[in-house]
Amino acid sequence: MRHSSYFRLLKIYSDLWARRNCRVIMSGEEKLDAAGPRIYVVSHPTTWDLPLLAHLARNNFYVVVAEGPFAHPLVAWLFRGAGFIELQSDDSAKAIQHSCQIIQSGRPLIYSLKGFGVDYGEDVRPRTGSIRIAHYSGADIYPVHLMIEEGKRIFKYYRKSETESHKYTVFSDTLYFVTFCEPLRYSEYAKGDMEYEDYREIAYGIEETFVQQQRRIEKQLEEDREYYRGLKRRGGSKKRVFF
Repeated sequence: MRHSSYFRLLKIYSDLWARRNCRVIMSGEEKLDAAGPRIYVVSHPTTWDLPLLAHLARNNFYVVVAEGPFAHPLVAWLFRGAGFIELQSDDSAKAIQHSCQIIQSGRPLIYSLKGFGVDYGEDVRPRTGSIRIAHYSGADIYPVHLMIEEGKRIFKYYRKSETESHKYTVFSDTLYFVTFCEPLRYSEYAKGDMEYEDYREIAYGIEETFVQQQRRIEKQLEEDREYYRGLKRRGGSKKRVFF
């Protein structure tokens, strides 16, 4: 099967799962005016970001995924088939090179600002990989803030063998907020000779955007408590967007 066929399988499953487990509240989609090289940098609060984004997408996209999820045979088969890039801890250069090739071919790429530990409350600093890839590829950066309601995350383990297990998270019965933030245009952020500190400054700037957006949603949930309490927590999203 071609990548698009695997992505359709992922999308079918994602649609069914999303409609059963959450209601999506999406905003800022008018900012998705991308026509050239682009990378979407997501805040990555749970393991289920990728299926939820597939649920929202009208088109195929590619994702850089940490090696952990590939431990599950079915996930590995589906992700590899869809052309998702496995980020191996001992060979990040290969993932960066592959990512640049995808972006330069005009296909959208999704990359997490933070690593896997953020799912479990660890103090994970923003990573610069997505900024490096954007710069190398001449790409615009589209920050995407993702959030579920407090207390809705469910922690589980997949046991691969008697001695090896992998933890992951899911959620159920929640509002899922997707906010497309103001994009960073290549012409505005790029410099001729960018170094680590330049990439770090941009990554932390995106993190601050996510922190502010999180506070806005939490405040909104508190101030309009009765309205949000009355909303159904199922149904996914009726809207679809082009990445």
